[in-house]
Amino acid sequence: MKPFLAAAVLFLSAPLAASTPGPLHTLAERSGFERTGRYDETVALCAAFQRRHPDAVRCLDFGTTPEGRPMKVLVVSRSGALTPEAARERGIPVVLMQGGIHAGEVDGKDAGFLALREVLHGRAAPGALEHLVWLFVPVFNVDGHERFGPWNRPNQRGPEQMGWRTTAQNFNLNRDYAKADSPEMRAMLRLVGEWDPIATIDLHATNGARFEHDISIQVEPLHGGDEGLRAAGRSLRDRTIADLEAQGSLPLPYYPSFEDYEDPASGFEDGVSPPRFSTGYFLLRNRLAMLVETHSWKEYPVRVRITRNTIVSVLEQVARHGREWMALVASSRCVTSLCRASPPRSPSCSCCRYPVSLPSGLTRSTTSRHRLPKPSPTSSTPTRSRRCAKRR
Repeated sequence: MKPFLAAAVLFLSAPLAASTPGPLHTLAERSGFERTGRYDETVALCAAFQRRHPDAVRCLDFGTTPEGRPMKVLVVSRSGALTPEAARERGIPVVLMQGGIHAGEVDGKDAGFLALREVLHGRAAPGALEHLVWLFVPVFNVDGHERFGPWNRPNQRGPEQMGWRTTAQNFNLNRDYAKADSPEMRAMLRLVGEWDPIATIDLHATNGARFEHDISIQVEPLHGGDEGLRAAGRSLRDRTIADLEAQGSLPLPYYPSFEDYEDPASGFEDGVSPPRFSTGYFLLRNRLAMLVETHSWKEYPVRVRITRNTIVSVLEQVARHGREWMALVASSRCVTSLCRASPPRSPSCSCCRYPVSLPSGLTRSTTSRHRLPKPSPTSSTPTRSRRCAKRR
């Protein structure tokens, strides 16, 4: 390991190993972030957090997978609103954070449990839980998580073994929002319909391309959608990036996807995703969505620490600005045709409770491009497989 890289790893990962392991610590922490736990650890930790903090945590099932496993969500708040009805009645903003929609990308699970423990103990985002409800889904693709193996993500540095990208029925859940073909997605959309989060945070690791930055933060509405929420989306993105920079990260304000993914010299594109993706779907619900992508070539403790920092930054912002964002949604124009267009088997959208504004500019014409310099005739450009450069 190069000296600079070794120093960076020690700097970024030292706080992760500082505390003595206890019952609320993950296998990742206990192993020095060499390994990650199986799903039974997630089930056990969910229950353990509720037992330790009965005033602030509820551990709930929100669905069952095709292979019969429970889908767990932790409801976390010190506002007294631990049910959807209480949150709506009191106007408490709800933020949903999900890990493992691609179950080999487990950063969000381990970072989320770490952040949860620190927030509940007041060591991170102090006071935030009094002003929000945090829904934490450690693993969305549960059956894929249990397809454990050391070679599921060969372009990812740690942990030693991880889950698989698709579900037991071979669905890619981050292509299933609009059509809701999978039982897992239908369960998630029921959860979304019940709680109506003002912001959803989708935690990933990149899919193979190598670059200098350690994380990317992409938010919608920003390129499309309601004008007021575009400003809120830009503010959420920029403040998160500023917090990450202050903690030593090098974040990107867009996902580094090549315009022509077989030609790195074509530059990166930054635009509105279609609604089969999380960021495109929640845009159509007139809600905020953030795609978080740590760089898969960074060491696992570094990725977990950066994801933890992102979670804490978002919690602080939702606590501070969540009610403002809810007011922006409430003042926007309701387009009920979006509700009528919802698939019958999916939960109806919540435009009656929070009006939904029809997004504008959802075509590629809104895409901004970040050009790379053309390589010199003597430089060598590494070849990339279609899978490695493929977005998300």
